[in-house]
Amino acid sequence: MILKKVYVVERVISPNITLYPVWTGQSWASELSLVCTLSGFYPDKVSVEWLLDGRVPETSPVQNKLQSVAEVGKTFTLNSKIQLKIEEWKKGPNVQCKSKYGHGKEATRNISICAIYSYPPSVHLTTPSFKTVIEAGSDVTAACVVHTAFDVNVTWHLDGKALTTPNHVTEVKEGALTRSNLTVSSSQWKKLNSITCRAEHCFTTVEKNMTVADSRWTTEIVEQVIPPNITLYPVWTGQSWASELSLVCTLSGFYPDKVSVEWLLDGRVPETSPVQNKLQSVEEGGKTFTLNSKIQLKIEVWKKGPNVQCKSKYGHGKEETRNISICDIYSYPPSVHLTTPSFKTVIEAGSDVTAACVVHTAFDVNVTWHLDGKALTTPNHVTEVKEGALTRSNLTVSSSHWKKLNSITCRAEHCFTTVEKNMSVAGSLSHSQPSALLLQGPNELVCLAYGFSPASINITWLLDGTTQLRSYNTSEPHRGPKGKFSIQSRLPLSPHEWLPGQMYTCRVNHCNGNIALNMSKPEILEESVLFDENKQVFVQDMGEDNWMMTITFLLLFFVSLFYGILVTVIKTK
Repeated sequence: MILKKVYVVERVISPNITLYPVWTGQSWASELSLVCTLSGFYPDKVSVEWLLDGRVPETSPVQNKLQSVAEVGKTFTLNSKIQLKIEEWKKGPNVQCKSKYGHGKEATRNISICAIYSYPPSVHLTTPSFKTVIEAGSDVTAACVVHTAFDVNVTWHLDGKALTTPNHVTEVKEGALTRSNLTVSSSQWKKLNSITCRAEHCFTTVEKNMTVADSRWTTEIVEQVIPPNITLYPVWTGQSWASELSLVCTLSGFYPDKVSVEWLLDGRVPETSPVQNKLQSVEEGGKTFTLNSKIQLKIEVWKKGPNVQCKSKYGHGKEETRNISICDIYSYPPSVHLTTPSFKTVIEAGSDVTAACVVHTAFDVNVTWHLDGKALTTPNHVTEVKEGALTRSNLTVSSSHWKKLNSITCRAEHCFTTVEKNMSVAGSLSHSQPSALLLQGPNELVCLAYGFSPASINITWLLDGTTQLRSYNTSEPHRGPKGKFSIQSRLPLSPHEWLPGQMYTCRVNHCNGNIALNMSKPEILEESVLFDENKQVFVQDMGEDNWMMTITFLLLFFVSLFYGILVTVIKTK
């Protein structure tokens, strides 16, 4: 006889990783946490390492681990959270969450302020008037005001060349404003042709340029037209995702005072009217204007991702526009978790079974179902509930329909990203019906099912064909070297339960066939009738793989039987 080794293949499911920021208060005035979520992995062997620009951060992460409550196919979820000071976050470091799982496998996610925000700063440049330069005894000053919530690097360029004497520059930060003053001699100023203030950060660079040559100071009356510098950004009235917000369009540094602003929401005029206020510079010469136009937007409308456009008209028919949407300034994807009914639930269901898809995201999201790769076109089979940042979608189909499926997919779609979760519900592509044996031990009955595929199977015990028993123990399916599975179920019996005339039945339900085995006292192992629920007798050829599983099980069974008898003899002595 040739013995074959039995290999146990460890079940490994890679984690689904998401990394996102969570504010503890107002977005730009409080601490924030970075949360790295590893969901749906198995086994419970995973580690998380945080890196801040390649270095281990000073603060230690806080972790908590969860386990799914499903009857079969249990998986784990690990949440790792690290605190970050707002000053450090604004500097734009690359934060990395690195996970290790399985046998040396790694997966990482990266995030930074530069990766999730893209709207540019507002830059306003003022220069000394012609009169100020002429009358100045020695030095004159130009001022550059940058409005942004982020840390920004302000530099000056004279006639296209970067200024290399920082002692001529003074800088003051006041909340969201950075004010940089450049002081040069009046004689040097008169020789300049242009001056540029440049605001730089990792995500964008904005500069404001002005011509300061003498031609600007001639007495010739020429209509001066300075186009506006336009910025468009959201301002929250409270907590970012639970309050109303305003969209502010700022037109700064324009001349003359002839400008108009029009708002469009996906090409249509919005229902709410904008609020505007106009400002004028207080310089004695070279006056310019600034116009702020603000429109209120409901959070439900904003989350749907419409394109909001601020269109300005100035000069002689000139136009300039800015666009913004939730999809432009946020990019991290939603977390999707899919659960399907167990094999036991499908077998025992009277008519319908339900699969559940839970999507975690602060945005509005469109959840769709796909069965065997085809989109579901009958929405009456789907119910959806939104609970804060969670969207729960339930798909209900008949159990007969479910048994015919190979795969099921839950897809979460929004303008900025699409994430889907797919599950195989047909098991292995190799389909084999089970074989079974029913054996009697000293104080138990043992039912062995083997040679079946896929692994999903359900075993129940009956007394006298009608009473369902509950006090039995069924193992997990074990995979053989040829991809087929075996399983055993033990029913403990005390002497007063094992009586003549009582018939015990082991019922095996599998998608490729059903088997029922009966045993009653004084029947022993000599004959065990294998029949399905329609009382048809099964006669099967057992392959080499099935024989090896059966022989292995019988050897283990007889060893446990001998041990039970030995213990009984020792106790009686």
